[in-house]
Amino acid sequence: MTLRRPLHKLGSVTPNTNPSPAPDTPDSALLSVQSVQSGPLEEKALARLIASRRSGYDPFYRFEYEYSIPSPGRYRWQWFWDSCFHIIALARLNPAMAEVELNTLLKPQRDDGFIGHLTYWGRRGAVMSAIYGQSRFGEWRRRHSGMIQPPVLAHALEELWLQTGDLDLLKKYLPRVRAYYNWLSVERDPEQIGLIGIVSPYEAGLDNNPSFDRGLGLSNAGRIRILWANRKLDWYNIVRGKNFDYHTLLKRDRFVAIDPFMNSVFGDSWAIMARLHEALGDTSGRESAARQGEKTTSALNERCWDLERGHYTYLIGAGRSPDTTLSVGAIFPLILQDAPKDRVAGVVEQYLTAEKHFWRPFPVPSVAASEPAYNPESEKMIWRGPICMNLNWLLARGLRAHGYVNEARTIADRSKEAALKDFREFYSPESGRGMRGTEFGWATAAVAIDG
Repeated sequence: MTLRRPLHKLGSVTPNTNPSPAPDTPDSALLSVQSVQSGPLEEKALARLIASRRSGYDPFYRFEYEYSIPSPGRYRWQWFWDSCFHIIALARLNPAMAEVELNTLLKPQRDDGFIGHLTYWGRRGAVMSAIYGQSRFGEWRRRHSGMIQPPVLAHALEELWLQTGDLDLLKKYLPRVRAYYNWLSVERDPEQIGLIGIVSPYEAGLDNNPSFDRGLGLSNAGRIRILWANRKLDWYNIVRGKNFDYHTLLKRDRFVAIDPFMNSVFGDSWAIMARLHEALGDTSGRESAARQGEKTTSALNERCWDLERGHYTYLIGAGRSPDTTLSVGAIFPLILQDAPKDRVAGVVEQYLTAEKHFWRPFPVPSVAASEPAYNPESEKMIWRGPICMNLNWLLARGLRAHGYVNEARTIADRSKEAALKDFREFYSPESGRGMRGTEFGWATAAVAIDG
């Protein structure tokens, strides 16, 4: 159904647990909404996402789009994983808005399942796509980038399904979500070992993660050098990499990496899709998704596990040289429900809950405090220490699944305490101080972090 009236003009800042159908909005998102406890954080979160709502008509897609921008001023377009976390928050606050955002996110999806890491909506979208230099040459009219982002799309759909119980919604969106993961499996895992590769730190979402420094040919670099290295890499991937073609870039070995964070999310997504297929009574879909998830978990433990250190490693370059930097990806496979129990226990005890590593006053930092690169207060060298609500949502969820309820509750409580002050892109793991991007949409995911 075509959306003709922007939802941000219809919404209330108080979560409506029994919404009345709004004119010209998808009916399925308004059905069977579970009761949500309304509090100050929930009210602020919904108000923030409504205030950040943008809508309009895109002439290329002939489509009336609507989504919440990540942050006024700094981020005006639709970023893939930002929108997924908006959907996760909105599933509890306003499911109708969540479905509209999901529908907008999926609109540029290609027939082969690919979805770019951002979409430049509107009449100037083609121009902006060309200027930013992260889109495939000759595809600027499509308005999306040529890169991926952390594949949390299945997580967004599952949260919306859990909050609505709407089977029609699941039937509508699951095939498109599955097509996206099928593309990742085919295009980014050419050996079919269960691990997907990335061709830029931007694809991992954790842009300045020190685990990528060596792959960029950097050591002890400052912000300008890192930004310049990434911008040069963008154009290399377009020109020499044949429009971000992973097979070509593997051969050229300019920058390719196996990121345990990305692959933990990837493996977790297959487990989610197995559950969603089961909810629809699709036995074949459930079994194939479960097998893919098991393959990814097995590959992470066979290829990325460092027995001596007791944590996971990044694999850099076509030769897959291990990088042992203790950034958050080194512990992230604990979110996988089928991860080996002994390894989960070891990672939790030795690293996650160790104060000298990740268990800071406001957990969980993006880089361990024991690392020389740890910079908890920097607003420029991002992803080198500060915490982020989207990672905390994933980690708390994984810890609960493994029975670490107290640890999950601590992460949830500290996250909500920080987010209640203001919604920011990052927060200090030492003080909880909000940092960098203001009025930031993905920080509203704190409402969905369950203890």
